[in-house]
Amino acid sequence: MIRVVQFLNQVQAGFGGDERMDMEPQAESGAMGMGMVLRSMLLRKGADIVGTVVCGDHYFLENRPQALQTLSDLVSQFRPDVVICGPAFNHKRYGECCGYLAEYLKEKQSIPAFAAMSEESTGTPVFRNRVYIIETPKVGGTGLNNSLRKMADFAVKLAKGETIGTPEEDGYFPQS
Repeated sequence: MIRVVQFLNQVQAGFGGDERMDMEPQAESGAMGMGMVLRSMLLRKGADIVGTVVCGDHYFLENRPQALQTLSDLVSQFRPDVVICGPAFNHKRYGECCGYLAEYLKEKQSIPAFAAMSEESTGTPVFRNRVYIIETPKVGGTGLNNSLRKMADFAVKLAKGETIGTPEEDGYFPQS
């Protein structure tokens, strides 16, 4: 079984909105929030979300070095084969958090990681050449299931060390 960890912000994890933006990093076993739907798609591919790490957007960006280290430590406890950061959709601050964490895990911990967000997210232009970003719609709804399927497919491919295809084949933003 491929071990997946997902990173969510306070909103996507179901802990609240702006009033919880200062939420410090924490971890939960299994899937939560949007991860419940993603988990069902991963299970069909021999993968499962073994843990979810959560952090408030404001806390993350205001305490980035500490947040990255703490989240990395929490992620490592689950011994993941791959980490999915998002989906952030068009949540601007959350998209940046996803990009920073995916980059940190990939470079500092050698853990395969990628982000998922919309083209309109402020994280997309900043990170599209630094980490893989699977394209999502701006908000849930139309196109969401297709994006979640692409995230599940990409997670399995990355975890297995398989060759990554073209952006059109694998659903990520082109990198220059």
